[in-house]
Amino acid sequence: MAGEQPAPAAHPARIAAHAGVSVSSLNRRFLARTGLSAPRYLLGLRLQRVRELLERTDDPVEAIAARTGFGSSATLRPHFARLTGTTPRAYRARHRRG
Repeated sequence: MAGEQPAPAAHPARIAAHAGVSVSSLNRRFLARTGLSAPRYLLGLRLQRVRELLERTDDPVEAIAARTGFGSSATLRPHFARLTGTTPRAYRARHRRG
């Protein structure tokens, strides 16, 4: 929320190194357990966090994009549109929790 520090971007190579496995092994294991590749799974988590922040805060979309690892709203928008069929601003207007 406001004042929250951005989480370091989770990257499959970092996760694999931490787990002591190769990236391809990590992806195979993720796919077997979740039905998704590690990058797609992580993208889904990041987009879920974007949705939560849009619903619960007044933070600018640009700040939310940076906080969730997208870097900018221009990078966030196409990913968000594929998931929701709308823009972050329109999503916020329809899903505000007060």
